Amino acid sequence: MSTTSPSRNVTVIPAKPQGSAPGQPTKKKLRVAAYCRVSTDKDEQLNSFEVQKTYYTEKITSNPNWKMAGIFADEGITGTSMKKRDQFMRMLRHCREGRIDLILVKSVSRFGRNTVDVMRTVRSLREKNITVMFEKENLDTSQMTSELMLAFFSAFSQSESESIRENIIRGNAMAYAQGKVSVSPTMFGFTKDSNGEIAVDEEQAQVVRMIYNDYLDGMTPGDIKKKLERLHIKTSFGRDTWNTTVILSLLQNEKYMGDALRQKTFKPSLFSNRSKVNNGELPKFYVSDCLPVIVEPDLWQQVQEEVARRRAKRASTEKAKNPLEGRHRGKYALSDILICGKCGSPYRRTTWAKKGKKKIVWRCGTRLDYGTQFCNESPTIEERSLHTAIVNGIMNQYINVSADMELLKANLDRALAPQVPGGEADIRTRISELTQQKQDLVARCMEENDITKYELLLTKIVEELEQLNQRLKGIESQQKDRAVTETRMAEISELLKQFADSGLQYDDVLTRRLVSAIRVKSDEEIEITFKDGKTRTEMIE
Repeated sequence: MSTTSPSRNVTVIPAKPQGSAPGQPTKKKLRVAAYCRVSTDKDEQLNSFEVQKTYYTEKITSNPNWKMAGIFADEGITGTSMKKRDQFMRMLRHCREGRIDLILVKSVSRFGRNTVDVMRTVRSLREKNITVMFEKENLDTSQMTSELMLAFFSAFSQSESESIRENIIRGNAMAYAQGKVSVSPTMFGFTKDSNGEIAVDEEQAQVVRMIYNDYLDGMTPGDIKKKLERLHIKTSFGRDTWNTTVILSLLQNEKYMGDALRQKTFKPSLFSNRSKVNNGELPKFYVSDCLPVIVEPDLWQQVQEEVARRRAKRASTEKAKNPLEGRHRGKYALSDILICGKCGSPYRRTTWAKKGKKKIVWRCGTRLDYGTQFCNESPTIEERSLHTAIVNGIMNQYINVSADMELLKANLDRALAPQVPGGEADIRTRISELTQQKQDLVARCMEENDITKYELLLTKIVEELEQLNQRLKGIESQQKDRAVTETRMAEISELLKQFADSGLQYDDVLTRRLVSAIRVKSDEEIEITFKDGKTRTEMIE
């Protein structure tokens, strides 16, 4: 006997619409926003940018059932990351605050080119019942039953960006290999001439040379920053405040000596927010003599050596967290160059007080930290006696007491700024002579209708002219540096006048420029090593 189940009574409760479909009549107006983005700031892109904003403004305001919730537009920003798109992030903040019901976007690629970011953002908006309409793809997120199509279009947009990135990398590599060089529009010291070529901004170039010379004189980037701000010198961005990191970068940039190292950094992937230093992952390209020279190569190299010396400087105290990592101190020149002849530790300046009397002395850092435990023979030297010995060393090395003032100045001038071999007048005279010889030979070739007869001689003349012109460029560039050196020489001249009257006085700037190291051998003598490689021993009185 079969049994039949009783029919069940089912009542359907219709869904309660949370909002009408876009464009349909409703009692409550939809708050509609639009998002626009262009990835570059080129004119044609900016025109498209303005067209997008105008189009969405008219579209939203012309619909009686829509209420304008804002036009959010990012200009010249890539879509691979949301972090730098300020207007996009502002729009999402308004969504979280419940101020937007519908977002209009031209296409998925304008919304974003990172598949993960696009999908995550759309999901979070759908949870808040906020619809996104992509017009080009005709996608309405409120009507989607599957995310497959959105994921497909988003992935396609991402692949477009990846393809563009690969083309840019390939193009840059080809340009680097061909020696093509560009300079940032904001790079201090450079500008563009009337033909659009890279040129030197002479006013800023003088500042660059001053920074290089000040650094060699012992000033720290912090000291240089204060000096630039005190002189009211503006940065390349027109700001009054300088940054020590920028100053150190300026001191190490090879472009100032006319060369360029390409591909110093790179981005590991399309979505990398920061560039990574190229430590060999990709090839580098060094292009020589490709830019106008602001700083002479010799001066640039001296600064690199000084940067390396300061980084490798030993700490002045063995009790430092890392005794092998010291810090350059610009206050006293001797803090960097005075070392103990017994243990090799830097000497430190300290004050002795006895019976109410104070005197400044220099003592071995190890002796100060540990007493006689590790260095029991290092002498303590009074600062006045030490300064006198250093001055005597400089005078004996560079200054002849019986010489006149002009000769004394010339000696120090050569030590501070070595000259390019050959005088400018001699070089110009020789160029004039060779040019005349060249013209005479060309005339003979035309008369005799035989170029092979004088070909070898003409080649030699042309080669010598090229060499002389290169030397002349070096001299002209060095003359620019002389403007900074002359200020320094004015100070030296004053010191020389003092010397003529009552003897040369100790000077930190002069010591830094001329002396590379001073080793304390005993309480009676020091060994001075000068920057030209010469060494001499001086007695301490």
